[in-house]
Amino acid sequence: MGCIGVGHRGFPYAFPANTLRSFQEAAKLGCQMVECDVRQAADGTLVLAHDPEVRDVRGHVYKIAEQTAEALAKIDLGAGEGVPRLEELVAWARGRVAVMADMKCEGGDIEEKVVAALSPLGSEEKIVAGAGTESRARFRQLDPTLPLSLTLSRREETLLQAKAFSEWIAELDTPIVTWEFPLLTPERIEVLRAYGKRICVWTVDEEALMGHFYALVDGIITNRADRLKTLGLL
Repeated sequence: MGCIGVGHRGFPYAFPANTLRSFQEAAKLGCQMVECDVRQAADGTLVLAHDPEVRDVRGHVYKIAEQTAEALAKIDLGAGEGVPRLEELVAWARGRVAVMADMKCEGGDIEEKVVAALSPLGSEEKIVAGAGTESRARFRQLDPTLPLSLTLSRREETLLQAKAFSEWIAELDTPIVTWEFPLLTPERIEVLRAYGKRICVWTVDEEALMGHFYALVDGIITNRADRLKTLGLL
């Protein structure tokens, strides 16, 4: 299949991040997958927001956990876009693009809700990233076919140095990794490939880095899908 473009929160360069308009624009540019951030609203509904709070065009701040999904949908984040529900994104994405759901919450019945929300998508059309160890175990119980990815940032590089890297990867319980680009050295990529891991790199917005990783990984997660398109990588 080769390397795909993954719209990081859609195409936030042009539209508010994690909004339907942002995801739609990423798809128009050629992204084969969109990445979203999953949180739970006050009424238990799964909605899409990176931070615990959102700010509207007037500067008013709303805490996700204190607002219902209906109220969040009515907030103007810009371009008339409010906070969408995960189910809305899935309904639109089906048959268009795959969805990477980055977990910003877990526990309780959240994993069950995520599995249900993503169920209209086939196993090749979705990835759940960012879940902790217990959350990943719960996901595997609920849906053994659900592709899970271990997300790491450069701040967590010490985890990779605790033991021999090949030993660390041999014990890894996910078929996919979503790692920040400084972690993905050629040597580590070689080991990941040897163990059959799929690799997604984030967040790659510079054209030079896009060109570097394109032949090395399975997915480039970017805020600048337009640059991937300009380079002919979409």
